[in-house]
Amino acid sequence: MSSSAIAVSLDGDNSLPSWFKPARLLYVEFDADAYVSDLRRFVPLETLSSQLQKYLTVLKGKLVEVINEDYNDFVSLSTKLVNVDGAVTQMQKPLLTLKDKLISAQAAVQSELSALNQGLQRRQQAAKVKALLELMQDTAHVMSKVEKLLAEVDALIAQQGHDNLTRDALDSRTRLYERVASEVSRLKYFLAKGDQLPILQQLQPRADSAVKRLSSFLSQALDAALREGHQSAVLHCLQAYTAVGDTHSAEQVVQQALVVPLVESVIAEEQEGRALGAAPASDQLAPVLETMLTRVQEQCGELLQTTMAPQSGLQSFDFLGNSILAAVDQQVASSLPGAFSPGVPISFISNYRAAMHFLDQLESMCTTKTAFQALRDSPAYDSFLRRWKVSVYFSLRFQEIAGPLEASVALPSLTTVTQEQQSSNSLHLHLQPSLSLWHALQRCTADGVYLQPLADKFARLVLQLLARYAFWVAEGIASTKTSSGAATPSQDGLVNPQGDRSWAGRASPEQLALVRADLDSLAAWTEDQFWPEMQQRLSFLPTEVVESIGSSFQEAQNSMTAQAGPVKDAIVSILLDRCLTVLRQLRGITATYRMTARPLPTRPSHYVGGVLQPLRAFLGTDAGKHLQPAAQQEVAEVGRCICVLHCCAILQVHTIQVSLHHSSLNHKSLNPDAERPHECEELTQGLRM
Repeated sequence: MSSSAIAVSLDGDNSLPSWFKPARLLYVEFDADAYVSDLRRFVPLETLSSQLQKYLTVLKGKLVEVINEDYNDFVSLSTKLVNVDGAVTQMQKPLLTLKDKLISAQAAVQSELSALNQGLQRRQQAAKVKALLELMQDTAHVMSKVEKLLAEVDALIAQQGHDNLTRDALDSRTRLYERVASEVSRLKYFLAKGDQLPILQQLQPRADSAVKRLSSFLSQALDAALREGHQSAVLHCLQAYTAVGDTHSAEQVVQQALVVPLVESVIAEEQEGRALGAAPASDQLAPVLETMLTRVQEQCGELLQTTMAPQSGLQSFDFLGNSILAAVDQQVASSLPGAFSPGVPISFISNYRAAMHFLDQLESMCTTKTAFQALRDSPAYDSFLRRWKVSVYFSLRFQEIAGPLEASVALPSLTTVTQEQQSSNSLHLHLQPSLSLWHALQRCTADGVYLQPLADKFARLVLQLLARYAFWVAEGIASTKTSSGAATPSQDGLVNPQGDRSWAGRASPEQLALVRADLDSLAAWTEDQFWPEMQQRLSFLPTEVVESIGSSFQEAQNSMTAQAGPVKDAIVSILLDRCLTVLRQLRGITATYRMTARPLPTRPSHYVGGVLQPLRAFLGTDAGKHLQPAAQQEVAEVGRCICVLHCCAILQVHTIQVSLHHSSLNHKSLNPDAERPHECEELTQGLRM
């Protein structure tokens, strides 16, 4: 009986408690600690220990029963085994015989395998030696063949010379060069393959000399073919250069023989025209590069098409970058150095755009992606771009754009726009800082100023301009709050706080109204016209970048428009102070009727017309009319404030009247002359009039 069967039988024992399951002890994943900690929540540890001891006793009893059941069979097992040693000996003899045969066969096979391996190694060594021998023989043979061909070339040159060759003679000679180049290519391959062999290392100087001589012959032949316009000879030379792997030399020959004379002639014509007065006396690149581009297409177009053709096998040449652009870069830099100078921003941006258009046209000539990438990666392309100091250009433009705004906001007082500036003031701004900001923002996106590579810098400059203007307004308005206690109106109506150097400390309500009007105009213009134009300038950037700039622009614009409320509050504060100055004189009315026996007034006081005169005068000026209707309504609240204060004064007198009336009734019999019964009515009537 198995242990699992015993456990199952014990599980069915009704004498066991319900919480004790012997079958759990046989689980593979049984954990004694977890089992004890689980059961101790239901029963004490002493009870669990006692139950386990009882279970152990039961198990020992079951074990004894199982042994006793099969004990007779176990004892009789040894008596049934007869002649075991003889059977073992009988089976062992053939097994030993088979073992000896296998050992001998294994030794024979191992011997044959060793012999085969040795034979294979000798064969491999022989093949390797044979390959080296063939390599040396082939190298020597090709070296000899190259030298013989070069000797034929020398003889042919001695017979025909280099100059004044006929087209057929030039074609046959370039074919011979192409044949020599193919052999030189084989020679270079063999030498690279056996670069560790001493005998081939000894041939390296002879091979280098042959390559050098061939390169010289090819340069002369390609130069002559380019000057003669012999396309077949040019093609043979290029094939030879490709076979040799010396594309740089071919690009240099094309540059010197074809492109440099072309560029020099264009620059010479431009300088001659400048000397004769037919061209402006400045380093303008636009006409020069346009002419160069036209002539390059005329004289080099066929060569470029041939080398870029997919089936030509000449895609390794980069004539656009290493020949054409390199020559243009060097010749323009040496003949027209002022064209790259950012000292004259107007000329610089014109020349820069002409140069970028020239590069775009060169890139448009690329018929394959490989040619396009080769042009972009060429040293001449990088050198040509590095000549344009766009960062210096932006520094100059920064001073030119931000300087006027900084100068205008640095003034201690507000300066209005002059009559001469009205012609360029289509936004009808009134103050010099506002006009300077408007002009600065316009210049940041103007065609004659903005450059695409500087898009991030111009966007940052726009944000700085808006922030500077908003700070200027906020700083001025803040000064009115800090100096309001010491401010006193002067004879000309300006507020002059002691020791205040800010423009707002010297600004009248009319000038503050111009500030508010300019804020409203600039806010509407930046949102409706300027930002859409800025978005168009930034359209080449990723969408998330444009959105980030847009959020920053909105934040800067909000900081500017947020100053409209404080400006209005400053206007109201000044007007209210002026009206209160007149309103304070109403105290004389109460003093007059308290100290004298004047009769009740029958007509308004002459003070009444002057109480709201500052507000009426402000709203009647051009500055007040420039405010938006909503702003005018907000400023007009000054009148309501004055009315409230006046009513408060009347109410105060009325309160005194009631108090005195009650007092007079109580003390009339004691002192009949204590107070005139109608004095407070006279005061109230006087204030109301």
